[in-house]
Order: sequence, then C-alpha cells, then structure tokens
Amino acid sequence: MDVNSSKDMGGDDMLISAAIGSIEVPEASPDSLKNTPSNIAKLEDVIEHCVGRQKYLAQTRSPSDGGDVRWYFCKVPLLGNELAASVPKTEIVGKGDYFRFGMRDSLAIEASFLQREEELLSIWWKEYAECSEGPKERAGSSLRPDKQRNESTSDVAKLVNLYDVEEERVGVPVKGGLYEVDLVKRHCFPVYWNAENRRVMRGHWFARKGGLDWLPLREDVAEQLEIAYRSRVWRRRTFQPSGLFASRVDLQGFTPGLHALFTGEDDTWEAWLNVDASGFSSVISLGGNGIKLRRGYSPSNSPKPTQDDLRQQREEEMDDYCSQVPVRHLVFMVHGIGQRLEKSNLVDDVGNFRLITSSLGERHLTLHQRSTQRVLFIPCQWRKGLKLSGEAAVEKITLDGVKGLRVMLGATAHDVLYYMSPIYCQDIINSVVHGLFRLLTFILSILVLPY
Repeated sequence: MDVNSSKDMGGDDMLISAAIGSIEVPEASPDSLKNTPSNIAKLEDVIEHCVGRQKYLAQTRSPSDGGDVRWYFCKVPLLGNELAASVPKTEIVGKGDYFRFGMRDSLAIEASFLQREEELLSIWWKEYAECSEGPKERAGSSLRPDKQRNESTSDVAKLVNLYDVEEERVGVPVKGGLYEVDLVKRHCFPVYWNAENRRVMRGHWFARKGGLDWLPLREDVAEQLEIAYRSRVWRRRTFQPSGLFASRVDLQGFTPGLHALFTGEDDTWEAWLNVDASGFSSVISLGGNGIKLRRGYSPSNSPKPTQDDLRQQREEEMDDYCSQVPVRHLVFMVHGIGQRLEKSNLVDDVGNFRLITSSLGERHLTLHQRSTQRVLFIPCQWRKGLKLSGEAAVEKITLDGVKGLRVMLGATAHDVLYYMSPIYCQDIINSVVHGLFRLLTFILSILVLPY
C-alpha cells in the first residue's frame, strides 16, 4: 500500500511540555523529531534553562563527576500488569538488557522530565514503595494461609489499579515518532499498533563492572548515591574494617549489605559499590574495593565494539533514518501460527525485518531514493486478542502434567484446526480484517495527505 504524505509518521504535533520560565519546549512537529544538530542544540538550551537542571551539573573537579543524563529502554517488554518499578531485579543494569535512546530522544525525554520533576518523582517513589518487599512474616504468625492469600490478592489488585486515576498519559514522541514515552509510568509504547510496554530508565549514576562500559544503576540506588554526593559524604571519612580510609553509605536495594565507599579530598572524590561478606549478589562480582562508580554518562572506551555496541549503533542509525525520511509506502505484516507462544514476538520480528530491509536498501537503492522515501512496516497482531470458545473447554480438561505440551499444541497445530473448522474460521478472518482496518483507520487519521 502506497501512502503519499507530505508529513512524516509521528508528526501529530503533540506538545511534549509547556513553558519553563521564559523558555518553551518546541512542539513535536515532524522537523523537530529529526536528529539534527540544530534540534539537539535547541533541546540542550531548553534543558540548561530548567531550574531542576542545575542540581544535576557537576559540582566538583573529580574525573568521576559529570552532569550528562541518558535515558534507556528495556529490550524485553513488561509482563501484563507488571509495574516498571519492579524491574530490573539487580542494582546494575545487565549489559545488553537495555538500549540507550538516541541523543535527540534522550534530550527530549529529559526536558519533559525536568519540567514535571517533583510530580513525576513523587509518583515514581509511590510506585516503588508499592513494589518493595515488606518485612518477612514470622514463623509463629497467627494469620491463616487463606487470609494471607486474600491479602496478597488485594495487594496485587492495588498495584494493578495504581494508575486507574490517571486521566491521560504523558507522551513524548521518540524513535522517529513510532513510539512515545509515558513518564508517569516510565513506559515506552508504540503509537500505531498494540504491544507490550517496555521499561524506561533514567541513567544518572553508572557503574563499570568488569569491562570498559559504564552501565546505568537502578533509579532508587542512584538517588541514594546522589543524596550522599550532594552532602559531600567523602569529607566524613573513617577507617573501614578493610583498612581503607573512606566514608561508607549503606544503600537500600535487593542485595543485602549493599553499600558505597567514598574516598577523596574536598573537591575530588572516587566511589565504589560493594557488598558485605554476608551479602550475596548474582551481578556484583567484587575485586579490590568493589565496582567503580561515576556520576553522569560517559561513552565507552572500548577500542573494539562488542555485539551490543553494534546493536546500539544500528538502533540509533535506524532512529535517525526514520526521523529524517518521510514515509511513502506502508506495509502491514500479518503473522501466522505460534504467536501465543511465550518466546514469540511479532513486534521484534518486524523490527528485525526493518533492519534487514534497511541494509538491503543501502546495497541496492540510490542515495536519492533512500533519502526521499521509506517503507513503514506495521505489525498486525490478530491472535493475542482473539478468544475462541473452544479454547476454554480445552483449558478446563488439560492436566497440569501436560500443560506445557498442550500450550505448544494450542498455539500452533490447534490454530490450523480452528481455521479449517467452519465454526471458528470466520472468527479468525474477522479478527485479521478488524486488526487491519483498525490500524489503517488510525494511521490515516493522523496523516496529512496531499490534494
């Protein structure tokens, strides 16, 4: 399907923020979504005029101090009603688990965040408190198991309904307008199709674990380090049991005994992340004083890029391409059987297909062809929302011992049988047609077509 549009996809003129003093964040027009030096300079100027920005600037002369903030999104989508504050389960983000937004996108998110910083942080810490594990129940507790289950179910319901009072999502257009970032829930979600939310993380404090890359710390740990930094905790050094003359900051996290050690003089400091000998962590492998910390983003010093670095580079290049080249062709990609399997994800498959077609275009198309038009691939997920009456009956008679096999057969072979059945065939066709029509109607409603 050809779509001749004078407006790039995602140019729905969403206002990402309002006035900040005498400075206004520009509207997310098609031109403002481009990753160009002029747009980056405008966003940097807006951020520098934000009142909240000043406290994140470097306040010392330490090589470990910086003020650059970067935003990241998780490669793996959140599960169902899973809240963003409940992941990741480790203090240091695993290498390859999160991708960094491009420079323009990261600055746009940060500009919107700083405008509503107090409100957004209040909501975030409320969510984090809801997700945090409370005190363990004592062995002699008089609570009955059924009462405990009821209370647990009630707690889950509270978590699910935590955001029901929100009237609208705060959408910051990113990745060429294909996605938006909800800063209230810290979700990244697609604009043109339905898919799972992906966790969004603000990287302000970083750790270097084993390699040359600085990996972001989870926000709750980073905030505790920031409080210690602003109080210049390294001025209150004492001799530690290891003999190191440092200031210890105990940190609340998933790892027992987690703490940071600050050393240094008045205007210089160094910091390390460590755990007590009695603590256990699957991600913190200590050597010497622990894992080196720094404040503010710093690029990798690796002379040879890793596979994750190459993937990050491809992501940013694709974002730049999508933000600068208008859409002229629209392709709906419809999946076959197997989409209900746990490892199946049509959105990721379409993303990989987009990268493959981009590399083929670079090889076989001229520079003029690639710079004047591009193809937009939209996934159509018709199966996940389709509930067939026969599936409920099969679920009831399935034994627990064969549940895994039944799920695999139900997501593959049964779909073929359902389609061949005169009872369910039309339901499947209707689901596909409805999905395509809904996507087409939505996309045409936000496109400006030439006369």
